[in-house]
Amino acid sequence: MENSNKETSDLAGWKMSKNDSLIHFIGTADELNAHLGLVRAILANEDAWQFSWQHACQFIEKVQKNMMKMMSHVSNSKDEKYFFQENEVAEMDREITRLLGVIPKQKKFSIPGKNIIEAQIQIARTVARRTERLYAAIYEEQTLCPNAGAYLNKLSDYLYYLSQQESLVNVNFINQIAGI
Repeated sequence: MENSNKETSDLAGWKMSKNDSLIHFIGTADELNAHLGLVRAILANEDAWQFSWQHACQFIEKVQKNMMKMMSHVSNSKDEKYFFQENEVAEMDREITRLLGVIPKQKKFSIPGKNIIEAQIQIARTVARRTERLYAAIYEEQTLCPNAGAYLNKLSDYLYYLSQQESLVNVNFINQIAGI
């Protein structure tokens, strides 16, 4: 196997193994970004019978942009333009608080699969958790922005609560149509 098949470069131009933890993180963060894009596309589908998800779509798009920023940060951790600020973490906290205000308190584990949208959001949540674990592994090896790790941690919480809101909305909608 040639070196070109075994190595790649980060944003700063440093060559590294394609099996490096940094490359695994970037690939997983990219996978998460794709799952978020699918969630956003499903929610934005005007032909779908779900109610308007405009706010969630706009927020998810911000998250996607932040995921690209995070990939850049890990790839070039010395460039401060890729650092996460406290206000970005606070915005995620506000969105979680907003969702908690509209869904009932959960007293048991939720099994994914109530509907396609909820299941896809749950898939994105699990990929967010994996992304967070990979970020933590890199954080142990090099200096990274702690706010980015906090953001990732809260992202999986956000996705969990968004999935619960989706379940609640669909159950209520189906009950209204059925006259229950």
